Amino acid sequence: MPFFDYEGLRLYYVDVARCGEDCGVPVMFVHGAGSSHAIWTLQIEEFSRERRVIAPDLSGHGNSDLPPEEEVDISENCARELEALIEHLMLNDFVLVGHSMGGGVAMAYVLNRPARMPHAMALVDTSADLDLSRLAPGLLIETVETYFGLIRGMLTGSESLAFKILREEEEAKRAHPEMVQRDLRACDRFSIQDRLPEIDIPVFVIHGTDDDIIPRVVAEQLTKALPRADIALVRDSDHCPMVQQPREFNRLLREFLHWVDRGVEVRPQ
Repeated sequence: MPFFDYEGLRLYYVDVARCGEDCGVPVMFVHGAGSSHAIWTLQIEEFSRERRVIAPDLSGHGNSDLPPEEEVDISENCARELEALIEHLMLNDFVLVGHSMGGGVAMAYVLNRPARMPHAMALVDTSADLDLSRLAPGLLIETVETYFGLIRGMLTGSESLAFKILREEEEAKRAHPEMVQRDLRACDRFSIQDRLPEIDIPVFVIHGTDDDIIPRVVAEQLTKALPRADIALVRDSDHCPMVQQPREFNRLLREFLHWVDRGVEVRPQ
């Protein structure tokens, strides 16, 4: 299992490419609060056939070491970890894909103006302002919906890979409530709304139509505030379209990545 050292921590990441010499632009997936690289399992499997795929566990998540600090900052801690991994891999001409808090990490990485800038970025069900007071009602709704969805799945025997991913995700959150609370406090302090015009790379916003945590209007406002952004909606999906509607999510992301491969900035439909 690949690890790299960062400020005394051993941080885990997945790095897969099964495409031989015909690989497209590499893509790095960044997970959200209380999550890990495993939330991207269906994308790692799908996209590693055509390009190099990298998915880290941020410190305190998945297989990575727990940071000594009780509080973390998305821009100063998480984005710097991402920068260290990208430098470790000497990655160039890549695409960042961030979900929820991971979208904040991706945007913060770009705003930090690192030496290795992504060619483009996809933001999944995220916001430039992750104020917990606004997110809390939606978090509660989605937690309840996920719980009853898992109960229904167990009762009906719906053991699909997507079901297993969501179940393991919820089990990890219950086992490590301190990780979730730390992430939520970091989100509460994250606001870069006034800096969005500085993100001058192509951005593709992907959003689940039924997301209760980040409402559709927030995704639309994010798209309008970014200089070079377009949006696509994934129907019948809550906060995790890459798991709840993986076929449609992968189709949209693949189109965007293929356009990035060709160096053409167009609008996915």
